[in-house]
Amino acid sequence: MAEPICVLQETIEINASPEAVYALVSDMERHGDWSTENCGGYWRKGADGVPGTGKVGDQFVGVNRKGDQEWKAPVEIVEADAPRTWAFVTGGVAMNIALWKYIVEPSGEGSRLTEYYELRTLPPTMVDGGQAAIDERIATNTESMRATLAGIKAAAES
Repeated sequence: MAEPICVLQETIEINASPEAVYALVSDMERHGDWSTENCGGYWRKGADGVPGTGKVGDQFVGVNRKGDQEWKAPVEIVEADAPRTWAFVTGGVAMNIALWKYIVEPSGEGSRLTEYYELRTLPPTMVDGGQAAIDERIATNTESMRATLAGIKAAAES
């Protein structure tokens, strides 16, 4: 695999068990509660006609909004190792646009949660927008990651 175009990560300490934190990060429907860009979404049905639940290979459609723009982003779960790691790839494995990964580690009497982002393939909007579009994505994701982690912390500690 080629080197990532960019990598971002943010970490936060949470006064809750790794199991409680993992339950939140792996609840895709809740991400819209915390993110500055994601507004929620829904599980796609598998070949058996049953909606996904978060297992590796399950697909989710995230609804995103920034300013007046709204778009849907399909994602595929690529790692689900409770209570340690949860990861998905934007565009699914086939398009391989970006990896999002949550790493939960025991820390003192609570947990350390790291949100990791790796831009792997430029989508057409970033190709057209050049470096300015990449820089904007980095700024947006940094802000959103910080908000998401703060929201997960508040939810886990409440």
